[in-house]
Amino acid sequence: AGGRRPSIGLAGSSDGLRWTRQSRPVLDPGPRGSWDERGVADPYVIQERGIFYMYYLGQDRARRQRLGLARSSDGKVWEKLRANPVLELGEMGAFDENGLGEPAVWTAHGWRWMLYTGRDRAENRRLGLARSRDGVRWERVSAKPLFGGEQPWYSKVVCDPTVVLENGEVRVWFGGGD
Repeated sequence: AGGRRPSIGLAGSSDGLRWTRQSRPVLDPGPRGSWDERGVADPYVIQERGIFYMYYLGQDRARRQRLGLARSSDGKVWEKLRANPVLELGEMGAFDENGLGEPAVWTAHGWRWMLYTGRDRAENRRLGLARSRDGVRWERVSAKPLFGGEQPWYSKVVCDPTVVLENGEVRVWFGGGD
C-alpha cells in the first residue's frame, strides 16, 4: 500500500520566532491491522502533574477516524495506550457516525472534558462533548452535537476547537464553513 502515512512531528523554539523541526516524528501510525494504521493527526497536548497527554486522530484501512491517547514524561518520547481508541464512532445516524477528529481537552470540576469534531454521512461537521474521570474511558455528554450550523458561515462545518479556561469560564475558538 505504498505512500507516506501521516505522522505527528515536534518542533522547538527558544524565542517563539525561530523554530527547529525534529528530524523524526514523535508519533507514527500503528502496525498493519491497527485502528491507526493509515495515519495519525490532529494532536492536542495537555500536561498534568508532570505528564504530557496527547489526544489524537487515528485512521484505519477502512478510513474510519477515531480518537486515541499517548503519554510522555518529556514531550519527545511518546507511548500509545493499549486501550486505544479512547473514543469510538457514534451510533448509526449520529452526528459523529462517520468520523471523529480534532480533539480539544481540558480539566475542570474533577473531569477531563473533550470537544471534538464529529462527521456525519453527509460530511457535515459538528462539535461534540465527552467527559472522562481518568482521561482514558470517555462518555459522550449527549448523542447530539454541542453546537453547529446556527449561522450561515458555519452551516456545514464546525471544526478545529481550541479551548482556553479563563477566570472559571471556558472559551472556545473554532473554524467553520458553509
